[in-house]
Amino acid sequence: MSFLSFTSPYFISLNLVDTHLLERFERAGIKNLTDLSVYTPLELSFKFRLSISDAEQILEKLFSILTIQSKNVYDMLIQTSFSYIPTKLPSLNRYLNGGLRRGSLIELCGSWGSGKTQFCLHLTAECCLMGLRSIYIDTEHTFSSIRLLNMIGGFDSKQEYLLELVRTEIVFDSDSLMKILTSIENELEEESKNNTPDQCPALLIIDSIAAPLRTSTMGYSRENVLLLFTDCTKRLAARYNLLVLVTNQVTTKRRSNVLSEKNDKNIANDFYTSVALGKAWSYSVNVRLAISYQGDTRRQLIVGKSIESPAYTIAFRILTNGLEEIADNVDINTQRKSFEKQSIPKLIQADEIHLIGKQLRP
Repeated sequence: MSFLSFTSPYFISLNLVDTHLLERFERAGIKNLTDLSVYTPLELSFKFRLSISDAEQILEKLFSILTIQSKNVYDMLIQTSFSYIPTKLPSLNRYLNGGLRRGSLIELCGSWGSGKTQFCLHLTAECCLMGLRSIYIDTEHTFSSIRLLNMIGGFDSKQEYLLELVRTEIVFDSDSLMKILTSIENELEEESKNNTPDQCPALLIIDSIAAPLRTSTMGYSRENVLLLFTDCTKRLAARYNLLVLVTNQVTTKRRSNVLSEKNDKNIANDFYTSVALGKAWSYSVNVRLAISYQGDTRRQLIVGKSIESPAYTIAFRILTNGLEEIADNVDINTQRKSFEKQSIPKLIQADEIHLIGKQLRP
């Protein structure tokens, strides 16, 4: 029942919701209850211009036809244990219960040159070694097949054939990005109809979302384009069990309680580094990771938002064959005082991640 189309005769005969609204759902790519399950009443009201109460009533009516089936928690645990893509960072795998979870939307943010693309290539290489297909959408024109092969094992490893598991797409603006995502969704739907789920990709990378939004050509505002993008990626993740990894940039902002006429020697402290695209986007992602500098070769990965883990930092470095963890990790929540001594942020907030390693100036 959860995969039954909203426009099917049987569903329309139930007369739960106005037919015109179901057609709007269909045009927006929400074809069944599985697609609708990723939306909150707030997101649904904003997308279709409904009141919060109307959105809540619609969701309650539509999901009332589903038969609630009890599940054994142990069986759920066994099912989820096979839904993670591990990394070469043991602490990250441990904190996130096995790695990055498929079926989720994960954001990786950081400043230019911090190592976001290296992390994306590393995760793609791990999928190749596991025999899993992946799709890499390159918007910054930084993808390197040679670098990916080095992470897989090098030219002498006779593993070049694994590169066939990676599909790459080059994007120049938000219009072409949405067309490619729509095309991918149609292809995956056809594959699912043909009963070939094993051939479906496990990983979808968009590196990055900030670049196409800067050159939007769809005639919409940036907020509307971002909403369309969020809807599509969350739908792909939920329906096809994809791990969707999106990289994002950071921006420099001034604190709201600082006067513009203030003249202070410590004026650099009045500025902080914040993740781009605003709060609405930060609430949409399931996991937020951030990369910051710690010297020339050392990096720090911050687990800033995750339902499976408290806030942690993981030190690592980028090598020829991929990422390597440096074993000196600290728990933000239990060792806050030691963090202050190391100039590491006390809290990781959705709208204000202080990335260390760069002195910010006005």
